Amino acid sequence: IEGPRGGNAAEDAYLYGYRLWDARLYPEAQAQLQRVIAQYPSHRRASYAGNLLGRAYLDNNQPTLAVRAFYDNFHTRPSGERAAESMYYMGMALIRLNRNPDACRTFSEFDRSYGATASAALKAQVATARGQASCA
Repeated sequence: IEGPRGGNAAEDAYLYGYRLWDARLYPEAQAQLQRVIAQYPSHRRASYAGNLLGRAYLDNNQPTLAVRAFYDNFHTRPSGERAAESMYYMGMALIRLNRNPDACRTFSEFDRSYGATASAALKAQVATARGQASCA
């Protein structure tokens, strides 16, 4: 996979990780996205990288590692552009781990933290996930 050469090191590093993930080269994507987070922790793409790191774990059937990555992303960068998505995907990873009560608590926290600002599409995904987890 060829790395981008856009002139912005943080952006290029993230996009390279995205390309690796998109090509389903999950271990390589995980390593690249971890580098982005470590090298550019305050760049706006750090939130994207943290979320995509969790997705790479989830897509690679590593839901326990995914939960940690998603938690770290929204906890470290609660105002990050992908914090709300990370909380949703953390709930999905918890469902995959058969931890439905924890998933329900995560979705309730999503409502408290991001319910007023999340997109309609993301809110709809959370509502569907609540049903999957049999949340009250």
